[in-house]
Amino acid sequence: MEWKLHAERIELELFIRRHQLDGAEPFPADYIINKEFELLQKAEKAGILRMEIAFRHMIIDFYRFQAKNYELAFEQCTMQEERLQRISTDDCPEKALFYIPIANVYYFFKEYGKAMSIFSKILEEKENTRNQLAQQSARNGVGLCYRYAYNDLDRSDSCFQAIMQVVYIRPEESYYRENWEGVAEGNIGYNMLLRGAYDEAIPLLKSSIDKMLKYGDFAYASGSAINLADIYLKKGNPSEAKKYIDIAVDYNRRLPREGRQSRIFEVMSKYYATTGNPKLSIAYMDSTVMATKTDEARFNALQLMRVEQRRHLSEQKEKEEQLYTEKLKSDNYLKIGITFFAMLLLVCGILFYTIVLYRRKKAAHHDLANKLQAWAQAHTEIIKPDRQTRKTLKALPDETDFLIMQEIERLMTEQAIYKDAALSLDSLAQRLQTNRNYVSAAINRCTGKNYSAYFNEYRVKEAIRLLSINDIRKYSIDRIAIDAGFTDRYNLYRVFKNMTGLSPTEFLQKLGAKVNPD
Repeated sequence: MEWKLHAERIELELFIRRHQLDGAEPFPADYIINKEFELLQKAEKAGILRMEIAFRHMIIDFYRFQAKNYELAFEQCTMQEERLQRISTDDCPEKALFYIPIANVYYFFKEYGKAMSIFSKILEEKENTRNQLAQQSARNGVGLCYRYAYNDLDRSDSCFQAIMQVVYIRPEESYYRENWEGVAEGNIGYNMLLRGAYDEAIPLLKSSIDKMLKYGDFAYASGSAINLADIYLKKGNPSEAKKYIDIAVDYNRRLPREGRQSRIFEVMSKYYATTGNPKLSIAYMDSTVMATKTDEARFNALQLMRVEQRRHLSEQKEKEEQLYTEKLKSDNYLKIGITFFAMLLLVCGILFYTIVLYRRKKAAHHDLANKLQAWAQAHTEIIKPDRQTRKTLKALPDETDFLIMQEIERLMTEQAIYKDAALSLDSLAQRLQTNRNYVSAAINRCTGKNYSAYFNEYRVKEAIRLLSINDIRKYSIDRIAIDAGFTDRYNLYRVFKNMTGLSPTEFLQKLGAKVNPD
């Protein structure tokens, strides 16, 4: 039975990988999570703890990366932690590997104390060929927690130094040595920067860049490069600082990393202040503040999403308990039958009355839905100011505005960049290689809308198209919200309602679609 479950697990993993690589088909999220729970229940029924842990590991990854339902991920993490405590490393050699997503989800939400306790459990496991790389990740995680949670740079350094002292059990895994050494050197170099030990930090950061580039990790290399630029500015060498600023910008463009842009803007502001260009220094400092606020807003949104998910989960469990209690109390079948019959008559009467009203309103409903569908297919036009428009606009678009707007329209129509919920005004400006103020002004002057209204119009139109062609019984509102570029279904409902006067559910009802209440 264990071998059979193991084979089904591999088959499901290959199925997921194929759909991740093939972006042409919709990702079958509902099928995958249902299959994962089906296999989990088989493992529980058979009493095979090791396979139960393996399937719950897949479920945690699904809730975190596919569904983005963090509260359900935390719920599964709590159960997984309890199961892992009941099994030994001898029975589950990869036990440490299953701890990693639990620690990472706590670290992601900055619950450093809990994350450190999980990382510590990983390091307490007996080292073997199956968990050695997981323990390297745990050493790195503990080092980061000591830095960010406790500002203990000495203990942080000791964790990164321990990474470089590991002797790999399997010769083929020595392939990862330079990769982990590059990570450790970059972290120690940053700690040296925080201490003000610039001369000690420089060789470590340079070595880190060289090693990370061998693995194509431009995201990590960009961090070491911008730290080097900061050091050279502090040492009074702006030309060398500019060299590493350009490297950091290039690497971050190849492989962006969350939070990196604000750090780059910060160092660029310092560079222009040092080289006597206060105007650009102030501009990049403003960009730093905006990028930092964007990062904070994104994290706060995730926190609020998690709170809302927790509330929804609690309400759902409460409803399930109430239904179960009511079911136990429902022993008077005759009374229930009579009540049901009376209600059936009432419902039939209401249904008859509703059908009469429905026939009268059906034509109007379809007309409204068709108008919204036609609007969704219409192209957002760039304003060509007439006399009336000139009176309402604060400033008329110039040639530069039209050129910027034409490039934005191209990205919207050809690449559908509005589907990226994390796209900000700063990242759009970076993509266009211009200043965020120019982009904002071009959108306002050429469309009469601000940045948010302009992008949300495209997203609402995309949502209307998806709602019109998709079978809502297969694809949930959550999936359509993500595919249209919204962060979640609540954001979709709010913007859709404000822009069309209808909620997505009401729009579907006017189309005559059968709506899934979930």
